[in-house]
Amino acid sequence: MIEKIVYENKKITSITVIWEDDFSELMGVLKKFFDDTNTEHLLLDFRLFSFNTIMRSHIRDLYEYITSRANGGGRVSGKTAFVGSNGLQIEICKIFKTYS
Repeated sequence: MIEKIVYENKKITSITVIWEDDFSELMGVLKKFFDDTNTEHLLLDFRLFSFNTIMRSHIRDLYEYITSRANGGGRVSGKTAFVGSNGLQIEICKIFKTYS
C-alpha cells in the first residue's frame, strides 16, 4: 500500500510505502509526482517497506527513469528527502539520491 499526502501550502508531497508493496506501483506514484506540478518537494518514507522483493531490474528501471528526468529537465528548485529505518533502506535511498 502506498499512502500519498499532498501539503499544497508547504509545497510538499509525502509518499509512505508500506510493507512489501509492488515496486511498479511505487514507480507509478513517483512518475505521477514528477509529472505533476502541484508541489516542489518530495518526502519518501520507506520505514514500513520491506525490500525483500526488490530486484536488480527494479533498480535499473528506477535509474533509467531518474536519468531520463535529469536529462530532460525537471524540478529546478525541488528537494527530495528520504526516511529509512535500516541499512538496506538507507542504501536504496542513497542509490536513488546518487542517480537523481
